[in-house]
Amino acid sequence: MRRSPALRAVLAAGLVITVLAIAGLVCHPAVRASAKSVFVLDAALDGPLPRPWAPSVARSEQEMGDVLVDRYSPAADAPPVLVVPGAAPAGRDDERVVSLASSLAAAGREVVVPELSLYEEVLDVDDVARVVEVAAELCRGGDDLVLLGFSFGGSLALVAAADERVAGCIDTVATFGAYADLVGMLQAAVTGVSVVDGEVHPWRAADESVVRTVLRDAATQLVPEDQREPLRRALEQREPSDLPAAARHVYRMATTDDPALVADLARDLPPPGDALVETFSPVDVADEVEADVLAVHALDDPAVPVAELLRLQRAFPEAEVGVVRSFDHVDLTTDTDLGALLGDLLTAWAFMRGALRPQEDWPWQ
Repeated sequence: MRRSPALRAVLAAGLVITVLAIAGLVCHPAVRASAKSVFVLDAALDGPLPRPWAPSVARSEQEMGDVLVDRYSPAADAPPVLVVPGAAPAGRDDERVVSLASSLAAAGREVVVPELSLYEEVLDVDDVARVVEVAAELCRGGDDLVLLGFSFGGSLALVAAADERVAGCIDTVATFGAYADLVGMLQAAVTGVSVVDGEVHPWRAADESVVRTVLRDAATQLVPEDQREPLRRALEQREPSDLPAAARHVYRMATTDDPALVADLARDLPPPGDALVETFSPVDVADEVEADVLAVHALDDPAVPVAELLRLQRAFPEAEVGVVRSFDHVDLTTDTDLGALLGDLLTAWAFMRGALRPQEDWPWQ
């Protein structure tokens, strides 16, 4: 049966509208971010999905200002993402860092990973300056920089985002497993308890967690330079005799089993400890962070207590947050049931989508 010309015109118009609707949907920035986040997350977790249309990625070592960085560049111009890892054993060459950075670059991002003292399990004030310096260089291209930080690197990213040199150009800070308050970290590591708004949250660090090394080093930096070595020996030997006043103060804070005393002693820290705590604590600079904040934390995190996510929520009330059960700090495990695993992968996908979305535009933009 032949269709009438009018019917054929209606069907043709319908087909055109359908094709345009599908094309518009595919081109929509939110849809593009959602699709890309699937492939980014899959590649970062060593998944099986092929990416035949992904652009080639070139990794190169460069200097940005005075900071050595790895730069992952797709073939075309792309918006920047500054990745700030935690105490990664191999630093910029850590397999997880390389996989994530390569995957992000293949999704059309210019990815930069800076060299940091944190990789050596050291909290270094200069690391904050390094992140800010690299961010400032990347900010020269616009106002849509994304900072993506993991573990202690996420905390550095939040602190750096408050710096006036970059505050106006950072769109989003996305953190996974970050702490909010250095004193809160010390409290949990020393006493096995986090106290948030009077509520007690028990926590047990992994026996060999690098957090203990990092925080012991941080404790020694809370005193004048000439008192650091005596304090380090006292902490290793649990022998505080003959310590100078500032070192004795920090020794008490780092060895007490009373979580309230940790907070009390932290409030009375003499210089330079008082300034150092503020330098490394996102909660102390939250009011100066203009960027959107995304945060995900493992519920049973053995390196950074999940109570730090509660502190972060209070400091950044507009932050989008989530918890996962299938991650050991920042690494995916398969110890949970299938339902929990699928739910956590959905949370991780939403986190990555949130990090990608600010930089997705319509194709003609």
